[in-house]
Amino acid sequence: MSNILEQYFNLVKRFIPAKTEGSSVGLDIGNADCKFVQIQKKGNAFELLNWGIEPVVQDNVEASLRKVLDRFESPYADVCTAVAGRGTLIRYISMPRMSVDDLRNSFAIEADKYFPFAQEQIYTDCFILDPQGKDKSMSVMAAAVKKELVDQRVQLLTRLGIQTDFIGINPVALANGVHVLGTGVAGPEEPVMALFDMGESVSNLTIMVDKLPRFTRDIFIGGRDYTKMISNVLGVNAQEAEKLKRHPADKSEQIVNACEPAVMNMVQEIKLSFDYFTTERNHEIKRMLLTGGGSMLNGIEAVLAKAFDIKVDRWDPLGFLQLSPALSTDEELRQQSIRLGVAVGLALYRYDRN
Repeated sequence: MSNILEQYFNLVKRFIPAKTEGSSVGLDIGNADCKFVQIQKKGNAFELLNWGIEPVVQDNVEASLRKVLDRFESPYADVCTAVAGRGTLIRYISMPRMSVDDLRNSFAIEADKYFPFAQEQIYTDCFILDPQGKDKSMSVMAAAVKKELVDQRVQLLTRLGIQTDFIGINPVALANGVHVLGTGVAGPEEPVMALFDMGESVSNLTIMVDKLPRFTRDIFIGGRDYTKMISNVLGVNAQEAEKLKRHPADKSEQIVNACEPAVMNMVQEIKLSFDYFTTERNHEIKRMLLTGGGSMLNGIEAVLAKAFDIKVDRWDPLGFLQLSPALSTDEELRQQSIRLGVAVGLALYRYDRN
């Protein structure tokens, strides 16, 4: 992996020297559930050894994580996790060209110009996206995470006896998965691509140009909103609404109509981001990749393709991984795999830094 991408995927990190044996674990800790994958490299391929999704009951994340721990298989060399949502920010800025060391020294003083947080309350880092450029200005990606988010995550995992090798940011982890595994789309690669991770409560839009990120934004609409609307409109409980969201059968039109307000709000937010990016960067977005639990909403690909007149595909990490014999007939894995993108990207970080 190039030095540029190595810097990109090293955001907000804590790590020990990589080990040469064992597998790696990606742990995606959310408010609704905790997801994990365990991966090892086999030649030029990656094999999925283990996976799991444990729901968070009564906001007890620690109890969910204890169940996850029971499913880990030794040996594993790395455990990588991430934070997301409110309290995390990624900015793309232009600055006078300088060395990385000078940039970090300068940014340490000027961080409050770019983030709406008090400087003593955040961890920050910044990276040059075009280090070989000849222009007087350079493109810089800067990240900030509230210290309390990272510190709380470390304390939680420490109580559980988990050695935390890496703490990143969800959209960075997902982009890492796409970078390592590929897009999986047919035909020539589009130079400008939108990656849309539809989470349960927060969705994330990352726009990449030539496989490097140039725009990142959280949109606070997700799969939970669709489930609630289906439940309210059709008069069914949350479990039944979740099933109908994915497999509407003869209720397809009712499901689409029930979710329309949330979907249209989401479309409007994406459109604002696309318009801003196109105006600022002079790049037209021609393809979108969907992933995350919210993308399981039946018909969402067609809605977005029509709304933006672009090609829309799903990015399912399972399509790029070999399966261990124990998982080869795991039907639940095939149904849930599109929710594992962040966890997969985190697990693959080990192989980026070796």
